[in-house]
Amino acid sequence: MIARVDGPGQHGSMRYAPAERLLRLARHLAGTRTGLTLDEMATELEVGRRTAERLRDSLVAMFPQMDWWDDEERIRRWRLPGSALVGVIELRAEAVAAIETAARECDARGEDNRAALLREASTTLRAVMRPDALRQAEPDIAALMEAEGIAMRPGPRPTIAAGVLPTLRRAILGMQLVVVRYAGPDTEVQAARILCPYGLLYGGRGWLVAHVDELPEMRLWRLDRITSVDLLDRGFQRREDFSLTDYSARSFGVFQEEPIDVVLRFAPEAADDAEHWVFHPSQVLEREATGSLTVRFRAGGLKEICWHLFTWGTAVSIIEPAELRLYLAETAKVVAVHHAVGH
Repeated sequence: MIARVDGPGQHGSMRYAPAERLLRLARHLAGTRTGLTLDEMATELEVGRRTAERLRDSLVAMFPQMDWWDDEERIRRWRLPGSALVGVIELRAEAVAAIETAARECDARGEDNRAALLREASTTLRAVMRPDALRQAEPDIAALMEAEGIAMRPGPRPTIAAGVLPTLRRAILGMQLVVVRYAGPDTEVQAARILCPYGLLYGGRGWLVAHVDELPEMRLWRLDRITSVDLLDRGFQRREDFSLTDYSARSFGVFQEEPIDVVLRFAPEAADDAEHWVFHPSQVLEREATGSLTVRFRAGGLKEICWHLFTWGTAVSIIEPAELRLYLAETAKVVAVHHAVGH
């Protein structure tokens, strides 16, 4: 029998739902300039109108400073002054860490302005927190930042089941074991695994970095294949020799392979564009007298490197290694035959 602490959506947390909804509504009412109607409250909370009415009445009883007025269409709107929540609702460490993680993602994509704006928002949020609350939250913020890595691979991201990320973040912070239900390529077959979660990697698909309980070998688990996560009531001892930063830096994307030395040369007409890309944290750029750009880095993930270089067409040449050049040539041949025949 596995003892567990119920996560989001589980029966054990249902008794907290009214209080959580009340806090959510208070945040929404304090975070709007124009106020909210009852229908808008119901929509924000994903509840019925009568439930929204009961929650509004509870807030009115708690906060006499709640304001209301009728708009130009004679529809009543309510708003709660933000000052009413000072000392009542504290910002969660996960919220600050999420903003700072988004800033790192923007840095990785070269979006310096957006990264600066996100960091400004994070600093502002820290500034309005009570000193004692900030002091308690900062270790969690630092731990979450350490646990959420950015893989250097562009691309779309698949859908992740609701509740998976918040529960994993709690487990990573608390060093708690989790039961993960994981769907393989055949989505009808799911396996339950007890995992020790260490961190999250984003870029292309999202990945959980974890090892099976009592088996020290670290593995990658696709977040879009995790159908549910439950926290267990026992913890695990983190490996002192493991660094998520070092682990992710070994690869071009997220696949862990033995690193290889890669040397690329971008044609003069593409050099300016390539110079603004971060292909890998270890990269070294060298502008040639001809106007071309040579990029050197060391990473694993032959297939992911090939997929990315394919998007540069003939603007890039692979100087080293020969196996990467041959792999890209073979990939291009297969794709050309596929599209020439038509399917």
